[in-house]
Amino acid sequence: MTRKAISIYMTATCAMAIVIPGRFAIGIIIATEVFLLTVFGTLFSALLKTLRINELRTAAMCAFLVSFTVLFKQLLILFMPETALQLSFVLYLPSISSFTTVFLIKEKQPPLKTDFLGNFAPPLIFTVYMLVFVLIRDCIGYGTITLPAPGKMIEIVLFPENYSAAGTFFATIPGALVLSALFLSLFLAMEKKFKIIIKAGIDK
Repeated sequence: MTRKAISIYMTATCAMAIVIPGRFAIGIIIATEVFLLTVFGTLFSALLKTLRINELRTAAMCAFLVSFTVLFKQLLILFMPETALQLSFVLYLPSISSFTTVFLIKEKQPPLKTDFLGNFAPPLIFTVYMLVFVLIRDCIGYGTITLPAPGKMIEIVLFPENYSAAGTFFATIPGALVLSALFLSLFLAMEKKFKIIIKAGIDK
């Protein structure tokens, strides 16, 4: 996975983080969906290569990722119906970002083992970013830490019920937008420093 692809994936991740509810339990569910999409999407991509149907690869991958997301949503409805209703269309956003950045941006189909190793770099970045992002929103915005459980979300209260600090702003979409902008700026600054370090090493 190239640095450009990771940057695109990170930008898509920041945009996705804005619209999802700021709950740690939700972040775990979305991260799980992305992980499963990557695993089965990579296997399906290898299957298409084996069958040698490159002409239909784009349409087939798109149909598979959307179909898998529908299946994932049905399972979520079965075990956590209220959460599935709350997420709604948000569950389809990972399949769109995975489809455009992981499976279509590469020009050649590498061997399966190499493909797995390359495809898991962006989801790993996504998982770390998403979990940290929603954990901050959950702790500061709601004063809780939530965990997924069958039929409900487990809520661990960190602050008293009358918690009404300025941090509640980060529970809102505008607050998520501000926090996402800060995170993205930090990521771009770190990426710039890495480029400088790499360039300095090459010059030596």
